[in-house]
Amino acid sequence: MKTFVGLEQVVKDAGSVVTVGSFDGLHRGHRMILRLLREQAQARGSSTTVVTFEPHPQLVLQRSGQPPLYILTTIAEKIALLEALGLDRLVVIPFTLAFSQTPSEAFVREILFGTIGMQAIVIGHDHGFGKNREGDVATLHRLGRQLGFAVHELPPLQQGETVISSTQIRRALLAGEIELANEWLADTYRLGAKVVRGEGRGKTIGFPTANLAPLHPDKLIPANGVYAVRVRRAEVEKGGMMNIGVRPTFAGTRRTLEVHLFDFAGDLYDQELEVRFVARLRPEMKFDSVAALQAQLQADRAASLRLLAAVVAPADRRT
Repeated sequence: MKTFVGLEQVVKDAGSVVTVGSFDGLHRGHRMILRLLREQAQARGSSTTVVTFEPHPQLVLQRSGQPPLYILTTIAEKIALLEALGLDRLVVIPFTLAFSQTPSEAFVREILFGTIGMQAIVIGHDHGFGKNREGDVATLHRLGRQLGFAVHELPPLQQGETVISSTQIRRALLAGEIELANEWLADTYRLGAKVVRGEGRGKTIGFPTANLAPLHPDKLIPANGVYAVRVRRAEVEKGGMMNIGVRPTFAGTRRTLEVHLFDFAGDLYDQELEVRFVARLRPEMKFDSVAALQAQLQADRAASLRLLAAVVAPADRRT
């Protein structure tokens, strides 16, 4: 996949089939759009082009007093996922307050059609673009008739009464509903982190842990609790269990992220890990004694091993 960062780097391809969006999470709804993108490009004998933004537009536009936005995928994760899905071109547009003032018609005429190039566009039914999201599917149809490009609109992807969306997946993760989030993502939710110094308490109770600091400040961290996880370091993957929370048994007050790797002994300080969340075992709990905590951790370990053996990782799905 050829990646262009910034419009000044783009090589125009007038025959490309294009889609545009933040694609946060690259969930099943996004993948439905990308399937149609590939199908249309194949039918036309042309290339596929994904146009996205960095940072996420809501991070730039959120106002004081609004709840903070936490992202599902960093730009590096997004690039890797799109490449794995077999796309031809990716255009990453730096999103700024100045860029947010681009009128919708100028965005289509000058950027999508004039700079990036397209003979067709694939878009979700509720996609808004341009200043104040004034542009919509009707705008694209009107400009398509004028400029000569086709517009393919897709309905929302639903599970029951719920429309699968990045917002719904964020809510699921913040509620600790990791299996539901993974189902909607068609992937295991992942968190990139660096191993940092901790208090070393885990080693004293028989469960040494790596303390983690997320690599991206806006990356969503799931609800407090204990999780069965897969942890990747370089090309090596290990099973493990992870605690997110304040460690109430030890009267902690600061939220920490700690992962215990199965069948591993070694020094991980300053190394980068990718944690993939498979299932939530339980909420964080306060125990009356260290012995009670140790007994629960043994039970958590056994449960994690069972889950990791039973659940097939969806990370390599090509859908």
